Amino acid sequence: MNTSKKLHKALTVVTFLYAFIIYILTMAPTTSFWDCGEFIATSIILGVPHPPGKPFYLLLGNFFSQIPTFSDLGARVNLISPLFSAFSVMFLYLITVQLIEEWRGEVKSWSDSLIVYGSAIIGAFTFAVTD
Repeated sequence: MNTSKKLHKALTVVTFLYAFIIYILTMAPTTSFWDCGEFIATSIILGVPHPPGKPFYLLLGNFFSQIPTFSDLGARVNLISPLFSAFSVMFLYLITVQLIEEWRGEVKSWSDSLIVYGSAIIGAFTFAVTD
């Protein structure tokens, strides 16, 4: 495996971990305002919130509420958002690299790696912190 492939895999992991840490640090530590308290409560008991209900989110919330990560059940269910948001940032990085390589050609030199992977990381992290 050449150096650029190893660098690409390492940067993929770093992208996920960095975004995950940012999102964990800004996650609500317990229930917050509006619907999230209702969804946390119904995730734990597998109840039915107001329509349309979002059953897949409730199943995920119930699964995450049983993982012993935080002492607060609200924080456990809130862990869904940082995890999947970090995955979306990672996939945005991978898609950006794929699009640049399709348009520009395969990464062959160190300067190509810097341009392709650097621009993909900047794009992914811009997505991560702006909304």
